[in-house]
Amino acid sequence: MKYACLYSIVRFAPFAETEEFANVGIVLSAPAIGRMEYRLARKNLKRVNQFFECSSLFAKAMEIAQSELETVRQMTAKAQEAQIVNHFRFLTEPKESLIRFSRMRSILVDDLDAMLDELFDRYIERQGIGRERHEEAMVREIRTLFVQASIRNFRDETLTGELTKLHLPLVHRNEVVAAIKPLAFDQAEPNAILDHCEQWLMKFARAEREGIIQLKNVLIPVTAPAENDSPRHCKAVQIARNSIRERGLQMVDFHATQAIAAFAQSYAQ
Repeated sequence: MKYACLYSIVRFAPFAETEEFANVGIVLSAPAIGRMEYRLARKNLKRVNQFFECSSLFAKAMEIAQSELETVRQMTAKAQEAQIVNHFRFLTEPKESLIRFSRMRSILVDDLDAMLDELFDRYIERQGIGRERHEEAMVREIRTLFVQASIRNFRDETLTGELTKLHLPLVHRNEVVAAIKPLAFDQAEPNAILDHCEQWLMKFARAEREGIIQLKNVLIPVTAPAENDSPRHCKAVQIARNSIRERGLQMVDFHATQAIAAFAQSYAQ
């Protein structure tokens, strides 16, 4: 039987002025059954140490985090359901500290330990993302959507001009050329989000100048992961979204499957 849980991503944020952080753990609480469990990254996690260049500080911060989380875990085992929720809310509320927590989130779980491992793999180990780019996974989902909706003739193709070669995963040729290019704003740094967006906008602008495609016939499904919810990340994503609209391309949220299908059907008829 499934029961409601609360979880938060543990973050290492050594430099308050830059608001940069690294995901380093998961804490998962099940108030209904009186359990709270956590899992932290190892103290010598190469990805974090290379980025922040403060290995001793990271190791010390992880020791502090483990001590704090262990205390809350033991309190949870002896507390009532409402108290457990309050403990978790207090644990994860914003603080000026080396160790911070994402906003408290809820999830339905039927196996707490398995879910803890799954969340850790997703947010800390980033399993799947290293093997396949997020945008490639998005393309596969759109292709599955098109099969289910009987939408045909959107193919992987390279549009060429005198000085331009534009490779796109979903292109339809009929009276006009239409294309769909998903963009994932999942970069670790806000400036990288903007760079990724601008690179594609420049490619499309150059292609339009050469008469290869018109921007009004391009759809950009966009996604940004929830874990990148710092004010700077949110601002970068919003600027990127605005830039896409200002350049005259169509844009939708990646999860707006009906809008994506409607765009494709308007060209595939």
